[in-house]
Amino acid sequence: MTLSLVYRAARPSLLANSTLRALLTAPSTRHASLSAIHRGLVQSEKARPQGARPDRISDLSDGAKRTTYAERQKAREELAKERPTFKIRKGKKDITEYPDKARPKSRKARFNDAEFSFGKKSLVYQLKTGQLREELKGVQGTDSGRSPDSPFQRTGPRPELRPAPRRTVRKMARTRDSRRSRDTGDVMDPFAELSRPADPSRDAPRREGGTGTFGDRGGPRRDRGAFGDRGAPRRDRGTFGDRDSPRTGGDTFKPPVVRNRDPISIPYTTAASQFLYGKAVVEAALRSTRRKLYKLYLYGGANRQNAADDAVIQTLAKRKGVPVTVLGEDGLRLMDKMAASRPHNGFILEASTLPQPPLAALGPLPEDYATNPGCAITLGHQSAEDAAVNGTPSFLASPSTTHKPLVVILDQILDPGNLGAILRTVNFLGASAVGITRKGSATLTPVALKASAGASETLTLFSVASLPEFLNASRANGWAVYAAVAGSPPTGAAKQRRHMDLRDVEERDPLKREPCVLLIGSEGEGLSRLVVKKADYEVNIPNLSGGTAVDSLNVGVAVGLLCSSFLRGVVKEQEEFGGVEGEGNVKPTTLW
Repeated sequence: MTLSLVYRAARPSLLANSTLRALLTAPSTRHASLSAIHRGLVQSEKARPQGARPDRISDLSDGAKRTTYAERQKAREELAKERPTFKIRKGKKDITEYPDKARPKSRKARFNDAEFSFGKKSLVYQLKTGQLREELKGVQGTDSGRSPDSPFQRTGPRPELRPAPRRTVRKMARTRDSRRSRDTGDVMDPFAELSRPADPSRDAPRREGGTGTFGDRGGPRRDRGAFGDRGAPRRDRGTFGDRDSPRTGGDTFKPPVVRNRDPISIPYTTAASQFLYGKAVVEAALRSTRRKLYKLYLYGGANRQNAADDAVIQTLAKRKGVPVTVLGEDGLRLMDKMAASRPHNGFILEASTLPQPPLAALGPLPEDYATNPGCAITLGHQSAEDAAVNGTPSFLASPSTTHKPLVVILDQILDPGNLGAILRTVNFLGASAVGITRKGSATLTPVALKASAGASETLTLFSVASLPEFLNASRANGWAVYAAVAGSPPTGAAKQRRHMDLRDVEERDPLKREPCVLLIGSEGEGLSRLVVKKADYEVNIPNLSGGTAVDSLNVGVAVGLLCSSFLRGVVKEQEEFGGVEGEGNVKPTTLW
């Protein structure tokens, strides 16, 4: 800014006075007695677009005359004579009464003093206090109210500094669609439109004297019939390259369908609502009574299949009093957003979260276990809001009267897909409950619930805050803890008492004697050593391939094999009571 003003001040057109021109163009000398603010005032005065004022230059020069050393020393001695030879202090504060002329002043006091040349009259002070801003606003206002002595007078037209409005891709698309709708929206029969006589009021030339020739840019656009005419409206184009004309020989014209791409918002009934998607999960939630169900969304578009499934889901929703909303193709975007762009099969259910009370310990088995299979449980602390959702159960039921319950504890399972697959497998094989540790484990998200295929709606679920404390309390109540590990004892060494494999588990049938807790670790690291030390037994799945290319199984597959070994005795017991396979309590089933 300063260089620009200096350049304007140095132009010969602005310096008509030769004396003033010589004054400004003469090489300036830097005086040691001038302060930086004083020098800035001089340079600002010289850089005025209207030219420097001689009286102001002379005042600044007079105030900046260089004194000799003797003169400055004499002035210091005179001030020293006027000052008292003593000081009166109040604490650290000097309260000595000095004469006004000999009173010492700090740099801040000298700057705020209007009598000093670098005081309140300086541009720095005016900029700090806002006086310079007010003067600038006056300059930007009307030209008539501008002061002739103001250094901010304009010498030419001021350019427009406001940036042009930003045109985003969405705005450009809307503009293009609106133009297309204006050009084609009122044309229903293109052949009748082409044969219609020209309307003088609509086809009037934009400029006077337009001839409508090939090179006449001022003529009416729709009268131009040249091959390269790009300015004619689309309704008058009947050439081979007309893309908006009907491709078939029909008599009606259908404008292009423009889908609405505006952002959509999901309507939540409560802040803690959860959207379940998928036919199996939605149907299981409607058949269960563990959740609060708010609203059901069904897709009823033109390409909808399996109408029988829609009828079953709607019937279940009506029985539970759940409002049903059928969405067409326009609501497909909303359903995709509710399902986080995952396959929802046209079924989305808004419901409360799944109950998962905090489990502190598993209690001892009752004496009348044969008639009342199950055990008491101890819950941890939970807030009133959590208790309203999770409830406060005190008893865990067991599915078998001849065998003790099996509880599976999942520690730090990271993948929600694996979590859902484990819940599906455990529920299918007949375990009593599943506990999920809070720290480092995947939660019961809609992804995990869909992977469980509805098993999470019927399986008893708990959350475990501290796994070591839970194991200590459960072992004290008579529960045996089995930790699933990947390693096996060294070849040739004596089999340890605490180490078992699938065959040993099937032969011993531990659920016949005592209730068991099966610990499952994470996908990559497994169980920590601290947790393994809390276990009574270590159980592994032997590698029968003999190779080292694949040394482990997926955690969902491993849980299926382990649970099958633990519950094999339950199946045998039910087969003996049921007689022939397929009759009684056991039905022939498969895992897949």
